[in-house]
Amino acid sequence: MADYGISGKVAIVTGGSRGIGRGCALALAQEGVNVCLTARRVDLLEETAQQIRSTTGVEVMTVPADMSVREDIAGMVRAAADRFGRVDILVNNAASFPYGSTLELKDEDWLGHFQVKTFGYLRTMREVAPIMQANHWGRIINIAGIAARTGGGSAGATNAAIINMTRSFGDALAKDGITANAVHPGAVVDSDREASREEPAATPPIGRRVMVADCAAAVAFLASAQAAAITGQTISVDGGQPRIAVY
Repeated sequence: MADYGISGKVAIVTGGSRGIGRGCALALAQEGVNVCLTARRVDLLEETAQQIRSTTGVEVMTVPADMSVREDIAGMVRAAADRFGRVDILVNNAASFPYGSTLELKDEDWLGHFQVKTFGYLRTMREVAPIMQANHWGRIINIAGIAARTGGGSAGATNAAIINMTRSFGDALAKDGITANAVHPGAVVDSDREASREEPAATPPIGRRVMVADCAAAVAFLASAQAAAITGQTISVDGGQPRIAVY
């Protein structure tokens, strides 16, 4: 465990029941951060919460919520603030996955993805901002898929919007001691076993697949006291994946 100076603080992690969200919640809990986990599936939330409690000893609460629903977001943030008395760190990780090519996606596919990924992030940032401002300290970290720079249907559009929103929130909140940054995960896997099943051609320049723990480590650092001068930035955790220009 690094000494990131955040022990005792409180984090909300959306999409926190599995994958990158679960990894980020665990990494923060290992730094002594109490965690509010939110996602739609109650069973997965409770399973993840119990795993984190048993391995770290921090307090973990769960709030089932749909990040496309404004009232769910407001209620979730309010529940966390009521339980812990504060919210110091927000990790926006919730996602939806509309399938289909750019020309095949219907209006409702685009709108559904924007509701979860873009408006969900926006609304959660707006809800936590006044709480952080009252304490003159805060960290907002948005997980924005690498499609933001490579393109790809609605994923490219929503994630590009997140990058720009992150910069805007970073500018607006800097004077209050609050930072806002984004992390681009590459194609990540949860375990060495999963990585071993991947084709060699999928291996990035670092010579191995990028793990959830790699992404979570970057998030934990951005949430740290030491990262106070980093804001409005986007950091790629992709193992050196080739950059693709899209025009």
